[in-house]
Amino acid sequence: MHIDHVCRAIWSFITRLSEGARRLFLRGVAELVKRNDVAALYHYATMIEEHAYMDSPDVAWPGFFKQYDCLDHVELPKPPEQSGVDVFSAIRLRRSRRSYSSEPLDLHEVSAVLYHAAGIRGWDGDWPLRVYPSAGGLQPVEVYLAADRIDGVERGLYHYNPLNHSLCLLRNGRYMDTLSAIALGQDHVAKAPAALVMTAVYSRTASKYAARSYRYVHLDAGTVVQNVYLAAEAMGLATVVVGAFYDEELCRLLGIDCYNEIPVAIMPIGKRL
Repeated sequence: MHIDHVCRAIWSFITRLSEGARRLFLRGVAELVKRNDVAALYHYATMIEEHAYMDSPDVAWPGFFKQYDCLDHVELPKPPEQSGVDVFSAIRLRRSRRSYSSEPLDLHEVSAVLYHAAGIRGWDGDWPLRVYPSAGGLQPVEVYLAADRIDGVERGLYHYNPLNHSLCLLRNGRYMDTLSAIALGQDHVAKAPAALVMTAVYSRTASKYAARSYRYVHLDAGTVVQNVYLAAEAMGLATVVVGAFYDEELCRLLGIDCYNEIPVAIMPIGKRL
């Protein structure tokens, strides 16, 4: 797009903002120029003040759940209700662990991790109640699973369906080396028997909170990441959160658009050495 068209589009956007939102946006532009930091623009433009909370969103509500046409389904066993490790101990003992046994995971371990990451713990009418807290209860986090060495599970890329606590096979194949390459060549990713990939469906949260949603979806995803850490600790598994990856390559792998749904984290997981 020609620079003149870009400038006109930005000016048109600014003029549609409320007075308070316009002031904060222009302050963000000034900070961007001053600091040479694009994050400063977003930071200031999405601040909340008495007369500038956020302009009304223009984003359609996409629903709580993604549904795929699956190549196959894997029904997950009922997750355990107790582990024998109390929550205070799990918090204290939690570590980022990058070494994994060559032994495969079993389906009960996978079930426990997925459920306690992003499962449904109940319903309030038609509103799902999840195991992680979420801004406005809008639940933007989706979880995918790259399975390489899981007993009874075919190698492939799966989507976790919390509605019926199952895995939906999207593509057959081995993906741990691919994920390692996408994660800037971090070798430990390729050595794990499986990996969770967390994304955030930005439009779920943006349908209510507009641009500030980009702050909220990462808060939500952070609670899911910690849930995975604690579940892994409770079961004696190893995991680590990986936030460095080539975004567009990971989006292509998952088949998502990198805007309405954005990749947030990769978490390789396996038994400890």
